[in-house]
Amino acid sequence: MQLNSVLGSRGDLARLVRSRGFVIALVAVVVLAVAGTTAGYAALGKSVTLSVDGQERTVTVFGGTVGDVLESESIDVGERDRVVPSVDESVEDGTKVDVRYARPLELTVDGESQTRWVLATNVDAALTELGVDDAATVSVSRSASIDREGLALELVTPKTLTVVVGLDDPVQERVAATTVADVLEQMGVEVSETDAVDPALDSTVTDGQTITVVRWTAQEATVEGQRVPYDTVEVNDATLEKGEREIEQEGRDGAADVTYRVVFRNGSTVERTELSREVTTAPVTERIRVGTKEPEPEPSTSSGSSGSSGSSAPAGGSNFESGSTDWDRLAQCESGGNWAINTGNGYYGGLQFNLQTWRAYGGSGYPHENSRSEQIRIATKVRDDRGGYGAWPGCASKLGLPR
Repeated sequence: MQLNSVLGSRGDLARLVRSRGFVIALVAVVVLAVAGTTAGYAALGKSVTLSVDGQERTVTVFGGTVGDVLESESIDVGERDRVVPSVDESVEDGTKVDVRYARPLELTVDGESQTRWVLATNVDAALTELGVDDAATVSVSRSASIDREGLALELVTPKTLTVVVGLDDPVQERVAATTVADVLEQMGVEVSETDAVDPALDSTVTDGQTITVVRWTAQEATVEGQRVPYDTVEVNDATLEKGEREIEQEGRDGAADVTYRVVFRNGSTVERTELSREVTTAPVTERIRVGTKEPEPEPSTSSGSSGSSGSSAPAGGSNFESGSTDWDRLAQCESGGNWAINTGNGYYGGLQFNLQTWRAYGGSGYPHENSRSEQIRIATKVRDDRGGYGAWPGCASKLGLPR
């Protein structure tokens, strides 16, 4: 009877399991169990905002530190990378973790190479991070991105330079340039092959430097009708007494068209070289006869005659006249006012003519043999021809006569 009772219970259980209501109830129990487990699991995690090189996402983590967050997201960082907060800091629900990867920049700055690491992801931000002057020139666009492999850049920094061109005033400018040639090009200074530039065009410039440009030019110039001085030839003449000089042929200057090469330094002439010469008027050589004949002894003068010892006077004594003209004052200075003086030194009369000048201006015989008035007449011709009393420089200056 007990066995039947048991079998009866098992039959009832089978019918219960096969019933629709039982199945639904069982499913409900399982769902509730899973939901409870999931809710419990979620309650244990933390919601963290993770930013990697500026790209943000929200993650759920179960670790307690920033390092746990990075590990759970398979993020590896090196010593040059930046993590904020640090990997040892704890995280809470809502914590923001910022990761910046370091990137190598292969820089060439004013011709010198170096490697720098930056956290920036574009060129402009990287230059700001490195403190590069905004006026510097860059070999790539400032908006170009920088990936984790890095980037190669060439930089030219601005420099304050002073430039002096020719005779112009110095100009000071701030220029981003590497060489002297770059500076001059940016400043609009044209340099010719003949100009001298210091330092040289290919020299590297430094801040505070002075650059000098010297303008060298050359040109040909022709001077027309340039004076060609005449030559003088002296010929001994035994028919003339010693000390006598007679102009046989007066000299005359010639003329020529002369072409020169003229060199200028900053506009000023520093060199002139004759290239060619075309004589348009030939000069006439002056020919002078020079006496070699010994003079005959002069007759001695009487003790009662006027004038200095050793002098002779013409008949009538007219060359002993005196007056108050400039010529008389000049004679007083030159010969003591003795119009008949002949000391044997090659100068004669009151105005101390030499024989060459006396005869060149129409005088006859010896000056001291002629009258005062004749000596003054010849002297006047000399003065008028030479434009003053320059033939008697010492006394003319002493007497204040125009020379």
